[in-house]
Amino acid sequence: MIFQALLTAGAIAVTTSVYVETPAEPSLLTEEVAPMSRHEVVPGDTLDSILAHAGIGVPLRTEAALAISDVFDLSALSPGQLLRWSVSSDDPSQLERLSLLTRDGTDIILDFTKPLEASLTKTEILRRVRRETFVLDDSLFQALATHNAPESFAVDLAALLAGQIDFRDLEGTERIALIWSENVLPDETIVGEPQIAYARVEKDADIFEVLTGSVEQPFILFRNGTLVQQSARPVAGARLSSVFGKRRHPVLGTQRMHTGVDYAAPTGTPVSVTGAGTVLFAGTIRGYGRTIDVDHGAGVLTRYAHLSRFEDGIAPGVELNAGARVGDVGATGLVSGPNLHYEVRIDGKPTDPIRKAPAARTVMPTPADHVMLTIARLTTGYFLRPNTSKKS
Repeated sequence: MIFQALLTAGAIAVTTSVYVETPAEPSLLTEEVAPMSRHEVVPGDTLDSILAHAGIGVPLRTEAALAISDVFDLSALSPGQLLRWSVSSDDPSQLERLSLLTRDGTDIILDFTKPLEASLTKTEILRRVRRETFVLDDSLFQALATHNAPESFAVDLAALLAGQIDFRDLEGTERIALIWSENVLPDETIVGEPQIAYARVEKDADIFEVLTGSVEQPFILFRNGTLVQQSARPVAGARLSSVFGKRRHPVLGTQRMHTGVDYAAPTGTPVSVTGAGTVLFAGTIRGYGRTIDVDHGAGVLTRYAHLSRFEDGIAPGVELNAGARVGDVGATGLVSGPNLHYEVRIDGKPTDPIRKAPAARTVMPTPADHVMLTIARLTTGYFLRPNTSKKS
C-alpha cells in the first residue's frame, strides 16, 4: 500500500515480485544495438495499427501478430501495455526486435534476426512513490509539467473535486500538494497510468484534501479537516460485470471501445446519482436505451443507461443531491441482460469511472482514514491549520 511505503524513511520504490520464465537472452532489450521506439497502448489501438503508423510493412506486421498470438490473445491488448521495437538501420520498415510488455510485467519478445519465436520474460517493475508541493503560479497543466508531475492529473483533480472547485477559474495563488505512485522499468520508462493517492488544494480560506482507495471506495474528500463526501457505486451491492476500455461487444460480437463500466443487477434495482448535480438529459438514446445525464459542473458529466424506468420527477433542470435515486436497473438499449451502464465524461471525453467518479455519499471517516490522512500531511510538509473557512 502506498501509505505503508511512505512510513519507511527514504523509501521511494517498492519492487514487484520478479521471476524469469525463459532466462535466455536477458539483454535482448538492453543491449546497445539500436534505439528502441516506444508506444503505450491507448483505447482503440491494435498491434497492426501501431506498427503501421511506425512504417512497418504488412508482411512483418502479420508475422509479428502470428508469433505473439501463440502466447498472447491480441484482443486483450489494453491501455497501459507498452510496445517497444527497433528497426534496421538500412531499412526502417524492417523490424529487428519487438517487445510487448503487459500489465503484469510479462515481456513478450520477438527477435527478427533469428527464426521467429516469442519468448516470455518477467521484467522488473518498480512501484515508485512521488510527492510534489507547489504554488500554482501558472495554468495547472503547465505547473504539473514544470514539476514533472503527470499533466493528466489536471483532469483527475477536476473530476475528484467537481462541485467544490472549478479548475477553470483558479486565481494562480493556490497551493497544491500531491502524492502519487507510478510503475517504472529499470530504464526509468513509466509504464501504465500514474495513480493519485493524496491531493490537497488550498484555495482562499478553504483546504480541500482527497484520499483515494480501492474500487469499492475510490476516494474520500475532506474540507478543512472534515469529511464531506465519499464516492460510492451507483448501484449498491451490484457486480462489476464489464470495465472501461476495448472489449468484445456482448451483443454485436465485434471489438469496440466500452466508454463506461457495467453493473449487473436485477431489473428494478435502485440506481443513485454518484454526485450532486443537475439533470441535463432524461430520455432514450439509441444503443443506450433509457438514459439520464447529470451535469456536475467543471465539465464533469455522468451517464446512467439501460434503465427500466426513471424516478418520478426526473427531468432536465432538476437539481439532485449525491445519492439521490434517479431510476432503476433495466435492459433497455443494446444489452444482453439487465445492468446499469455508467459513464463519466470530462469535457465530453469518456474517462474511467472507477478512478474518476464524482464524489457522493457522506459517511464517518474510519481510524484508517485518519492515519492515512496524517501520513499524507506529514510527508507533504503540512499540518492542519485552524478552520478559517468563511461563514455563510
